[in-house]
Amino acid sequence: MTHRLALGLLAALFPGTAFAGLEICNQTAASQSIAIGYQEDGQWVSEGWWNIPAGECREPVKGDLKTRYFYLHASASGRVHNEERYTFCTQSDVFTIVGDENCATRGFDTSNFAQIDTGATSTHHTHTIVEAAVKQDGGQKQSAQPTTASGLTRGQHGEPYSDRLMFQTCDIIDGLEACSFVGNGWRFYAFYDDPTPANYLRQFEDMAPNTPVAVTGDLINYGERVAELAITEIEPLWGQDPYAGINGALQGDWVSGEEGGEESLFIFGSEMHSYHDGVYSDTYLLRIEPDCPDSAGAGPVMVQTSVKYGDEYCYLFDNLAGGWMDLILMGHEAMISYRKVN
Repeated sequence: MTHRLALGLLAALFPGTAFAGLEICNQTAASQSIAIGYQEDGQWVSEGWWNIPAGECREPVKGDLKTRYFYLHASASGRVHNEERYTFCTQSDVFTIVGDENCATRGFDTSNFAQIDTGATSTHHTHTIVEAAVKQDGGQKQSAQPTTASGLTRGQHGEPYSDRLMFQTCDIIDGLEACSFVGNGWRFYAFYDDPTPANYLRQFEDMAPNTPVAVTGDLINYGERVAELAITEIEPLWGQDPYAGINGALQGDWVSGEEGGEESLFIFGSEMHSYHDGVYSDTYLLRIEPDCPDSAGAGPVMVQTSVKYGDEYCYLFDNLAGGWMDLILMGHEAMISYRKVN
């Protein structure tokens, strides 16, 4: 990576991370369309729509928050979230509507919203939409929770193993179907019917990347930062990622055009693929931590583990807003900036 020295050593090493506004993150398996409501100058205002793909975040309110309570309407195809008890005016097209009464007579629809309490003094708040009981069109309710037990018996296929990991994806890997997970600088694979039942793993195919999961099973074999699992249970930990907002904001394509050649990054889930001048360089396994030894308590930080070399790097977030990511490499007093391009 190309770095530039940060000016003012102490100020650069331990700045306050620049987060501001209301951020909505989607940890469901489906793209969500959202609208928000809030009070401004004594008037109720509703705005929409923002489309949030699974595993991503959007910031409908930018800058320091000026009010404590916001209201959220979130819907996917054929589904609306429960516990939405506050009504605002909406319409199918993009809108900003002042006033929450007489919606029909003004030519608008009336939609239910859920309250978000951002706290009495917060200038930034992240709200995560998670899978829960949802109401289907037709009025019936169903649970989005998958079956957690696979039917395998723990201890029959290798060394017993359990840990909290981040779900990555279910895909074709080296010609074989498998679900993958990332945690603690390692990749973990569970291959369909080898021995984890394929029908059990298929129910996770639509789960959002970076969903935290509790994985229990056997460690079949392992190599350089890669391990194979026989899974007895996967328990999705909906809404239990304290860094969901950061993880969501990281997703996508980034570019740094500093002197020495362009570096581009593609981040998907907890994996980051690095390219220099269009040529693949390395893949890094990511995890967000409160701090790291070199940050002297400052955080949060992004720990990157090189798949190619096994080296770990700790970066302090100096900024992750407005389409920019500014990182300070701990232990080297160097900063690098990336611009989001997709």
